Amino acid sequence: MSITEAPVVSLNDARESAEPVPSGRERRESERAIRYWEKKVEQLGRQATVAALDLADINTADWSHRFVIAVDPVVENSSLLLYGSDFAKLLDLPAKGTPHVPMVRQLPRHLSSVFMQGCGDAHQTRQAVRIEGEVERPDGKVELYRAAFIPVGVKENSLTHLAFGAFNSCVTEQRLAA
Repeated sequence: MSITEAPVVSLNDARESAEPVPSGRERRESERAIRYWEKKVEQLGRQATVAALDLADINTADWSHRFVIAVDPVVENSSLLLYGSDFAKLLDLPAKGTPHVPMVRQLPRHLSSVFMQGCGDAHQTRQAVRIEGEVERPDGKVELYRAAFIPVGVKENSLTHLAFGAFNSCVTEQRLAA
């Protein structure tokens, strides 16, 4: 199975609604990250490592919604290593990460489980995982999100696990009809 054929994992049931659903750029960030990774694998002819990620581009528009997470065997102890500027703004994070602090202590509480599930699923299945859904925020509004988590090694056959991916979301006033 190729990376683009990875299953979509939805954290909520399928929705039927006349309400607007995220479209345009906010729905494309995760797919762009997966296509980027697939091209890297194609160029190298084997599973690409973190060295193939062009980390020098972290401050560019292409990387604005992307992230790299060090995935710990106890997923709650995983940490955000790098992330783009729009990712930081969406999640109210400082411009530069603090990799020694577990991500669950840095991320908004309502999104922590999304990132733990994405990191865990990507490394358990060893393939790209797409996650989309909606979560209620502490202010009563609903956040619609879409993310991709791609397992990455430090080097081939490494025991250190990373997750590369992208996240985007938008806030609505009410929950979409189920």
